[in-house]
Amino acid sequence: MKVLYVNGQNAKYFDSENKKKPVFAKYFSPTCPACVAMETDWDDMCKDIDSNYNTDLMMAQIDPEGMNGLENMDTYSDVQYVPALILLKNGKKVDEYNGPKKKEDLIKFLMKGGFIKPKHVGGGRRIKKRSFSKTRTNKGKNGKVSKKGRKTHKRKPKRKPRRKTIRK
Repeated sequence: MKVLYVNGQNAKYFDSENKKKPVFAKYFSPTCPACVAMETDWDDMCKDIDSNYNTDLMMAQIDPEGMNGLENMDTYSDVQYVPALILLKNGKKVDEYNGPKKKEDLIKFLMKGGFIKPKHVGGGRRIKKRSFSKTRTNKGKNGKVSKKGRKTHKRKPKRKPRRKTIRK
């Protein structure tokens, strides 16, 4: 997952990049108290999505200079207030999030839209299933098959009894 901070200097780069992948953009101002208050939730959400979810979504933080730089380009930048959380596809506004600015709520919004999916955890080592044919026999160590189909083990040969010698 790619996270971009968009300002006046890299607005052109962002304009070309957001045509390739969908973008969840946070339009903000560094002097806005609400924007500053949601900064930790935004950062935590980005880290959580990167480690626990599969996505090709790009995250972007667009500051006022970045918004000015995007005005003459194809990317949506006509926000009425900050912070504004907007989903972009091909640079066009698809959806806007207007709920509480908490990490869990933002993740639910993205999951509901199908932009992120949980990674499957676990699984471990897979065991191959064996397929047995009907003609397979159950042979023991000595290569013989027992009467009941059970494995037979090679037995030690019986010892001949010792001769008793009589001493006189």
